[in-house]
Amino acid sequence: MSWTPNWFFWIFAVLYFTHLGVELWLDVANLKEMARHSGKVPELFSQSFSEEQYQKSIAYTRAKTHYGWIKAGYDVFVLWFFILSGAFYSLYTWLGNFLQANSLWHQVAYPFLLGGILYLLHLPFAIYHQFVLEDRFGFNRTTPKTFAFDQVKTILISVVLGVPLLALLFSLVPWLGHWWWLAGWGVMMGFQFLTAAIFPVVLAPLFYKFIPLQEGELKERLIALAKQIKFKMAGIFTIDGSRRSTHSNAFFAGIGKTRRIVLFDTLVEKLNTSEIVAVLGHEMGHNVKKHIQKSLALSALASLVGFYILSLCLKWPTFFQAFGVPQPVLAIGFLLFSLLSSVFTFPFNPLFKWISRHNEYESDAFSVEVTGEKESMKTSLIKLSRDNLSNLTPHPWYSFYHYSHPTTAERVAAIEALKVGVS
Repeated sequence: MSWTPNWFFWIFAVLYFTHLGVELWLDVANLKEMARHSGKVPELFSQSFSEEQYQKSIAYTRAKTHYGWIKAGYDVFVLWFFILSGAFYSLYTWLGNFLQANSLWHQVAYPFLLGGILYLLHLPFAIYHQFVLEDRFGFNRTTPKTFAFDQVKTILISVVLGVPLLALLFSLVPWLGHWWWLAGWGVMMGFQFLTAAIFPVVLAPLFYKFIPLQEGELKERLIALAKQIKFKMAGIFTIDGSRRSTHSNAFFAGIGKTRRIVLFDTLVEKLNTSEIVAVLGHEMGHNVKKHIQKSLALSALASLVGFYILSLCLKWPTFFQAFGVPQPVLAIGFLLFSLLSSVFTFPFNPLFKWISRHNEYESDAFSVEVTGEKESMKTSLIKLSRDNLSNLTPHPWYSFYHYSHPTTAERVAAIEALKVGVS
């Protein structure tokens, strides 16, 4: 197949390498900023971090950055090989030898074929990250057997949920014609709500063991806090996160009657009762302040715009030809759009990150207000930074672009400035 780059290809290429350059510049600036502060533990953390722990956090950030560079370089090679060789289209035509060409099942099978190839190409990086990088810094507790079973379960879930979803989306295009994108958006929103509802009761238990939080002070205080702010939930659970990693976390999962408070067992081990209550007060704050609802609305709007633009691209030969596909093909159009649209949207990332950080500040303030645990909120953040080897001194531009949460130093400063909930 002969292929000549068109004007849209060059726009894509310029934006792609601009995005890559921005990421690289931010990484370098972040490493330099970290090195500039590496001589001494920052004062805020001096009572919690030993010099050894601080240097370990610096080494962890540096190792993750170097790993990210190698993976990014590999991703560049793989993507541009597929584009310049015409592999996106060649794989589609090859698959047509085994399925009725251009049939619904040909279209549905194509994303899984390409996804499977990309999965295998990137599997060595996932293995390295888990069993070399994370292990080197004491985080990994995943056994090869657990890792393998997790991969198999993830693939099966993707097939079980993905096949009917893609079959329905691809069927809407000929059924509804010009307005398919509106129905497609509705289907995707419904799918997201369904997966959110079943996640804590069907999907997550495939990977983690959910155990109701044992009776005691922690459970009593969390239930009292939920009643105080009229937070509805289906229960409080701990999960065996320590089987896979020493990283800590807590979150809410589910919708309506399936909503659960979920605590990693590592979090329960590392924080005291007041600190856990403060952390969960923060998480409840996201709901009370309607951050979740606002985020869903913003995501839905972005998805609606995305589906409309996708509908235009599917009818636009120039879009396909830019990536070595000679004519519009439904499945290839869907896949190209999902893989490459971030190249055009990355300038908006800081805006969404800013909104997220604003929400985090509000939730911190809410937690302090309703729990009265000002000091516990601060110490929980510092402990989590220590135990997760967080970068304590990121470059301001790096955190502005990448961080969905303010830095620990910024959050502690904001909490100290609050005039309520002094414990």
